[in-house]
Amino acid sequence: MVEKIQVVGQDKSNNLLLENKLINLIGSNIFTLKRDSFNFMDSENFIKDYNVQKIYPNQIKVYLESAEAIGIIKYLNELNILGNNGKIIYLKNLPTKLPVITGTNDIKKVFQTMEIIKKSNLNIKNIKKIDFFPSERIDIEFKNKIKIKFPIKLSIKYLNFAMRLIENEEFNKSKVIDLRIPKKVITNDQ
Repeated sequence: MVEKIQVVGQDKSNNLLLENKLINLIGSNIFTLKRDSFNFMDSENFIKDYNVQKIYPNQIKVYLESAEAIGIIKYLNELNILGNNGKIIYLKNLPTKLPVITGTNDIKKVFQTMEIIKKSNLNIKNIKKIDFFPSERIDIEFKNKIKIKFPIKLSIKYLNFAMRLIENEEFNKSKVIDLRIPKKVITNDQ
């Protein structure tokens, strides 16, 4: 029978909040307790992942992995923080070194785009801004003030190609690199 539940991995108030939500498990049979009993944690914005450990004979310990900020979404003049769990997270202070994302409020689309960027050779820390357009394409502006216009089908291949262009002496002096036309690189130095 479960007598004690401990949550670790967050600040004291969040740990306590989750322990209180789990209080109904006290008195449950520890052997028949299923992961489904903890599914509500998937809806908590501040959690990326969690692991439940049964400590026999009577204790449950829940280990939490915090969601981390990966971007700031600007929508209708409000700034929202996107976490690496694909959800809007709430932080006391607005992060300053994350890319600002404009032009969409589709969290799923933004998260998928950020995941593609993460898998490429581009470093998210070097990105200043990501602009989404109704046509389903994006522009990425880097902290070094270079803007790259990507075609509609964003892929790791295009992102890695853009990285090679930025590193190339011939292209890194350009302010805008346009990759929207297949097999063409158009630059603008203004």
